[in-house]
Amino acid sequence: MTRRLVLSYVLLAAFILLVLQLPLGLTFASRAQENLLADVERDSRVLAGLVEERVEKQDAPAVAAITQGYADQTRGRVVVTNADGVSLVDTASPNSDPRDFSTRPEFISALQGTQSLGIRQSTTLDEELAYVAVPISSDGKITGAVRISFPTEEVREEVRENWLRLGALTALILAAAASLGWLVARWAVSPVAELEHGAERLAGGDLSGRAEVDRGPPELQHLAETFNNMAAHLEILVGSQQAFVADASHQLRTPLTAMRLRIESLEDALETPSANADWELLRADAEAISSEVERLTHLVDGLLALARSESSLSLESVDVAAVTAQAVERWQPLAEESGVDVLLTCPATAQARVVRGGLEQILDNLLDNAIGVAPPNTKIALSVSSDSEHVTIRVQDSGPGMTDLEQERATRRFWRAPGAEPGGSGLGLAIVAELAAASGGSVKLSDPPDHTGLEVTVTLVLAPGGVATSSR
Repeated sequence: MTRRLVLSYVLLAAFILLVLQLPLGLTFASRAQENLLADVERDSRVLAGLVEERVEKQDAPAVAAITQGYADQTRGRVVVTNADGVSLVDTASPNSDPRDFSTRPEFISALQGTQSLGIRQSTTLDEELAYVAVPISSDGKITGAVRISFPTEEVREEVRENWLRLGALTALILAAAASLGWLVARWAVSPVAELEHGAERLAGGDLSGRAEVDRGPPELQHLAETFNNMAAHLEILVGSQQAFVADASHQLRTPLTAMRLRIESLEDALETPSANADWELLRADAEAISSEVERLTHLVDGLLALARSESSLSLESVDVAAVTAQAVERWQPLAEESGVDVLLTCPATAQARVVRGGLEQILDNLLDNAIGVAPPNTKIALSVSSDSEHVTIRVQDSGPGMTDLEQERATRRFWRAPGAEPGGSGLGLAIVAELAAASGGSVKLSDPPDHTGLEVTVTLVLAPGGVATSSR
């Protein structure tokens, strides 16, 4: 991929250079030719003015003196003819006899009063020449013509040197483009390689595999961040499943063992019936089995709730005030049976972001725990409040409370306070903590201001537009 990117940069640079430098080189060549012809034309007109009187007098030696000096200085060839096109001077052959140039196209034009110029290949000299022929006139009468011709070799050499300079500049620019393209390609492609390496680690079962991308295009950095978040979530989900299996197998073993022993005892009694059978003992075994079944049901429900909380991804906006009021109404009969009053203080509405069905489980576990530990004739204070960012649920009971160490451990799975009533699963506060975390919130256990009982505070994220209204 790096090679393809570098090649694309080089090809793009080559195309841009071609578009820019080809017209530049052609323009330079055209200008050089035009400048040469302009210089020759100027010199031709100057010479025509200098030799005008001498041509009119047919003074060939005087004309030769002027033109030969020019030819010696410039390497140009000068031919001066009379009105009939017969040469008076030819600097290429100063001692030769006069020649007739009247049939040459440029002299024909010049003797007719029209300037002629151009570049042509000389078959006689076997070289390319730039020429200008101008008329010589006196008092409006054409008395002759001057033609100056120059080899274009120097101009062509300048053009070739210019093309070489452009070629060298092109090579340097393409080399720089290749080097810069290689650096840019490495910068852009290295995050892709890191992503590929991280994906290979995940595919190989290494759930700790991450894409270590700290450079590269922002889009790839964002992709790497998304990939890492996905990998982290996948690691959490798989770890949670493994923990769920381990916890379930460990916690279910004890009640299942107790049930098996009770059932074996009942089987023995049924296989050997006796008139002296201890029916009270058999009834106790049956009640113990029923109790273990209820405990197992409670434990399995808690484990399933934990598993759902860990895999919950969908958040929804929930009216915490309304759901809390419904929860109090739902638990009020059990609270009255236990001699406990539940006092609710909450606004008319308070919207928060919570995993689907999570708020009901949070409130059920908090109220279940609070009613379970609250002594008769006491109160449970349940309140809902909100600020600009959060919705807060507080539950305060009048139970035995917890030490700082116990508060720290209370949200762990299967942890139960010393002296707790039998039958619990130790999953209530763990479920609350898991659901709150999955919703982007938190759980805090603390001593109430009067140091009586325990206060549990659940903080949730305020939903957009979820401003609390007047209290109920």
